[in-house]
Amino acid sequence: MEENYYQSPVRWFGLASKLISLFGFFLLGSFFGQFFGLLAAVYIMNFPTADMVQFQKLILDFVSHPEKYENSFHGMMALQWFTALFTFVLGSWAYLSFVEKRSISELNPGETPDWRIFLWAILVVLVGMPLMEFIIQWNQNIQLPAGFEDLENWMKSSEDTMSNLTRFLLNFQSPADFAIGLAVIAGMAALGEEIFFRGILQSLFERYIGNSHAAIWIAAAIFSFIHFQFYGFFPRLFLGAFFGYLYVWFRNIWVPILAHFFNNGWTLTMHYMYQQKQIDIDPEQMGTMIPWWSAIISLVLVAFYMKRLHDYKSDS
Repeated sequence: MEENYYQSPVRWFGLASKLISLFGFFLLGSFFGQFFGLLAAVYIMNFPTADMVQFQKLILDFVSHPEKYENSFHGMMALQWFTALFTFVLGSWAYLSFVEKRSISELNPGETPDWRIFLWAILVVLVGMPLMEFIIQWNQNIQLPAGFEDLENWMKSSEDTMSNLTRFLLNFQSPADFAIGLAVIAGMAALGEEIFFRGILQSLFERYIGNSHAAIWIAAAIFSFIHFQFYGFFPRLFLGAFFGYLYVWFRNIWVPILAHFFNNGWTLTMHYMYQQKQIDIDPEQMGTMIPWWSAIISLVLVAFYMKRLHDYKSDS
């Protein structure tokens, strides 16, 4: 009976209807998140609102070129915070509440993880960094075949836009800015994205496709694509798949959330330490310093700690 279900059109209709509903809440959350985020940014930056035409131009210019405005770091962080909160956290809550009739707490059907699980997950992120830097460099040098020039130009334009925004958000002028960055880029991003992509989207694919591996990689591909940084697509794909396996193995959303938070937080910390001249290595240039053999060692260590995680799950 179960095999017939997975071969029937009912499965695809059920999956499509759930995905459409989830996408609808995603768009609704994104709209409200950007609305309240821009309101907060306007308040923080004290934009004049008397002339509505000029006000609209200021808003559009601020979003495109935040570096031109005083106190724009805090305004942009507020925009990022509200967008992530409404799009991923509240959007996920609304979908679960109104469509699946369950709560976010039900994303943790497994037992409370042992502390060693969190430790090994963090170790995988740490030892995998040379491998990830190697993949980043490879991904950035990918060239599309002849005939795809327009697509390649669009991808490069999108990459440049997102890279400029990332550099702006990582330019911390004080310890307070760094703390805000941790809360928004590491904390809220990890919480919201893991609830949405692993807790809901991946679980949907797993439930209707019936294959955990396929669900993990499909959700990871969507997770990577939605960042619109195509010259970082593959490293983010592998990272998303790692978070996905953590969730499938331990059925506790806090495990991938912590791993995601540590990954983002480590990147922010390296940038802040470099800006404070506490380290000499520019994190943006680190990939060019990674020899091929260190990537192989990194791959071996990742496999080792992944096996530790998998074996612990199997013995539980």
